[in-house]
Amino acid sequence: MSSAQQRGIVLVLVLWTLVLLMTIVSAVSSSIHTESTLAHHQLDQTRSRALAEAAFHYAAARAFDPDSEMAWEADGLPHDWRFDGVEMVIRLQQERDRLDLNRATAGQLDQLLQFIEVDDELRDGLVDAILDWRDGDSLHRLNGAEDEAYRMAGMPYGAKDAPFTTLDEIGLVMGMTPEIAARLMPYLTLAASRGSGSKSSRVLPGNFGMDAGNHAQLTGIRVLVEIPGEQSPFLAEAVVTRSRDRLRFVTVNYAVSPTAWPVFEED
Repeated sequence: MSSAQQRGIVLVLVLWTLVLLMTIVSAVSSSIHTESTLAHHQLDQTRSRALAEAAFHYAAARAFDPDSEMAWEADGLPHDWRFDGVEMVIRLQQERDRLDLNRATAGQLDQLLQFIEVDDELRDGLVDAILDWRDGDSLHRLNGAEDEAYRMAGMPYGAKDAPFTTLDEIGLVMGMTPEIAARLMPYLTLAASRGSGSKSSRVLPGNFGMDAGNHAQLTGIRVLVEIPGEQSPFLAEAVVTRSRDRLRFVTVNYAVSPTAWPVFEED
């Protein structure tokens, strides 16, 4: 082998070595970038939770302020609040009895769907489909839907056959429309089935959420906190009650989906 051929082979080996080193450097750089991004996201989430916690306590103090002129009304109107250099929007709502989606009976689900004025024919299918979604078997009810029904409808998934994990899942139930799901959200919860101790998980006799005097049954104050983010706002909510001059948070949710967030007229 001539010296020119040897130099050629050496050159090829050097080039391949450079390519390999560049590949390794690129992989390491990508890994470092990914880890840095995840750490940054985790830091943002932790800070947002801490800010939301501060907002919950501040809003609770304002809601139950003994000075009626200083107290905030639970009317859903936005209150701008700045804390630790961050501008937040806080709203207060009157918390009403809600229906726990994992514990509701067929009769309670039907009552709620009647309350939001869903047609009878569609209502029967939705009640059975919701029950089939959360039960642990593959037997469909008369108007319900199990895996085969979802497959025949061209859906890439079947019935979950397990309890609802998030309220958003109701949008996946056979026959559910985005419009109906949006109207249901203010009346649903998973608090009781998660063991949070919330009492906001029952349907009252007669008209849903109404007492004999046609007044909404109030269980506390719902605090809604919106914190601006780089891509989307951080949404959190809590329900606070007062007993013997002590405030107690009965439910806290730091990861509210935008689809479960109330829509306000001024928005």
